[in-house]
Amino acid sequence: MAYTYRQDVNFLDDCNPALVERNALEFKRLRDLLLDIEPGAKRAATHTQWVSENRKPYDNRLREARDLITHLADGYDKAQTALLHYASALQTAKSHYSDGKSAEQTLAGLISQVADAVTRQAQEAGPMRQWEDLRGTTGFLDWAAELTVDIDDIKDDANRAHDQASAAYHRAKTVESEARHTCTAALDKAYNALPDFHGGDFADAKSLIDAIPALRAEAAEASRDPLAHLPGSGSKAEFTKKVGNDDVSPALMDIKMRLTALPEATDAYWAVPRNAEERREWIAANKDIISEAAQRSGLPPDMVAGIAWQEVGGQWGWMDDGVDTIRELAEDGWLDSTPENLPSRLGGSPDETSFGPIAIQVRRAAEVLGYDPANLTEGQRNTIETSLQDPGQNIFIASEYLAMLKEESGFADVPSDEMTREQRQELAARYNGGPYWQDEKAQAYGRGFDRNLDDARSALK
Repeated sequence: MAYTYRQDVNFLDDCNPALVERNALEFKRLRDLLLDIEPGAKRAATHTQWVSENRKPYDNRLREARDLITHLADGYDKAQTALLHYASALQTAKSHYSDGKSAEQTLAGLISQVADAVTRQAQEAGPMRQWEDLRGTTGFLDWAAELTVDIDDIKDDANRAHDQASAAYHRAKTVESEARHTCTAALDKAYNALPDFHGGDFADAKSLIDAIPALRAEAAEASRDPLAHLPGSGSKAEFTKKVGNDDVSPALMDIKMRLTALPEATDAYWAVPRNAEERREWIAANKDIISEAAQRSGLPPDMVAGIAWQEVGGQWGWMDDGVDTIRELAEDGWLDSTPENLPSRLGGSPDETSFGPIAIQVRRAAEVLGYDPANLTEGQRNTIETSLQDPGQNIFIASEYLAMLKEESGFADVPSDEMTREQRQELAARYNGGPYWQDEKAQAYGRGFDRNLDDARSALK
């Protein structure tokens, strides 16, 4: 019998239906923006009365522009519909995945009654494969190792939990896979239906805008239009390319450039703030950077300052380096343990190591900066760690991560100046707990954030 394992669907841990929906809304925004332009193009074609040898080329160009608007709007509409359907299916798949993990946790509890995963190979196997190994003898060494293990007392319950986990993982895999193929086919169809339009010799729209002052002024005015960006989000970033082999991503380069116009940030690598007064001094010293980062991310400055108040009194930077080194040694096989099974706070993947005064995990920073967290090169990982340890860059990355978390919430479309205190507290809990933000530990973090919010605000003045 073929089983489905957690490893087959663990990518669902990083899938977020809310963010897929947010991307669908971006396509809808673009569709609405194009439809908002169309009446003006129609008026230019039907209400302009003049006679000239250039009238025919003028009419032809306007007709082409209106056709382009219609086809683009239709393509964006199809794309947003496809993504909304995928987001719904992804939510269902994650529910099945959660059921599978719950059944596997039950299985792990049963196994722990009769055996311990001692070796590195057993730790990496997972409960389902551990149980398959316990209930079968694949060789003399297996048989000899299991001579003293009595599994009869748990056999029926363990088999049931094992099969429940496999069935739930299979449902998750099927639902997500079918929905993804349907979505990508619809996106490909929408893309292929777009008109082939070339706008002259300019490489991209930014080159055109930079070349004509009147267009720069028009773009600045248009940026204030509600359709220029989704409600509750920050201003659109400059045009950026996909990260290739270069170690510095466009997003990180943008942060570095912004910092050149700001005061130098105060460091906390060797000596972190240890009391309220030192936290207040750290935030006050970096208030210009905090405000600029918050504006870039579409957040209130006190949200970023409040998180800073919670985080800057944590672990020293050199201790983060030590944890990272030990986890990497375990990852490379130098220690007789997987990184996740190291004792106490040492346990965890190297990419889950947090760096910087406002503690951010490497994998989260990779997402913020536009890298692929699952395929980081050594150079990219070193660049990310260095950027997190730089206090100025760290503030910008933390702010952008908060903005990403806001997009997952029920108040994603709330503008920064309209966010309530309760919404700030929830966002703080999401920052601490991620997908488990409703757990008591994350909720306690959110309550602590709220208690200190007024102090953080006063430090910004």
